[in-house]
Amino acid sequence: MDDLPAAKAPSRTTRDVELPGQVAAVIAAIETDIIRGRVLPRTRLIEDHLMEDYDAKRHVVRAALAELQRLGVVTKPRHRGAELPLFTAAELDDLYAMRAVLHRAAAQATPFPVPRARMAEVTAAMNAHAAAARSGDLIRIHRENMAFHRALFGLCDNPYLAESIRLHDWLSFPARAYGAADPGALAQACEEHEAMVEALRARDRGALEHLSVTHMERARQLYIQKFLAGNVPPRR
Repeated sequence: MDDLPAAKAPSRTTRDVELPGQVAAVIAAIETDIIRGRVLPRTRLIEDHLMEDYDAKRHVVRAALAELQRLGVVTKPRHRGAELPLFTAAELDDLYAMRAVLHRAAAQATPFPVPRARMAEVTAAMNAHAAAARSGDLIRIHRENMAFHRALFGLCDNPYLAESIRLHDWLSFPARAYGAADPGALAQACEEHEAMVEALRARDRGALEHLSVTHMERARQLYIQKFLAGNVPPRR
């Protein structure tokens, strides 16, 4: 029997689309406003308001909303415009259960020892996030955090698994965004990044697997406290 061809990596990832500069700027502004709590769950993202807030043309705002919808950051319910979703407790549990499965699988699949060059990439990503945290630049903190997770979970060398993790990172952004603006949560994230890098160096798979799952919990609890503890914001 002939050998089966090797599986190819996904040809298009959740964040490798080249965006015009103005569109990327509006997306970054919306992401920052979500992190700051200026855009809350159930908040309608009205084109005219966004055009005024971000000094952007309508086609730029529409392209930004379309990209955020593609990533799962905003939804577009029937007969309504784009809005930031409000997760129910059950939806949040399901989303984080899936993320835990993916993170645990990546940790289990990561080969030890990690090659020196790839270890240097993960360490550099950790340091870049720590520097962003010190800067206080929220969009930089968010993006560098995503970059660290891509480098870390990319070590599993399974492009489908790594891409699934990236997809669920974006799907969960409306829930985990508030951790970037919370000093305690941000400090904890930096400490846990260091612990995960140390687990890689020590070839401690148990610690890596544990941290890969528990690392998500602080931001999840912030969301629950803000929006699922009797503080559900009204539709706007």
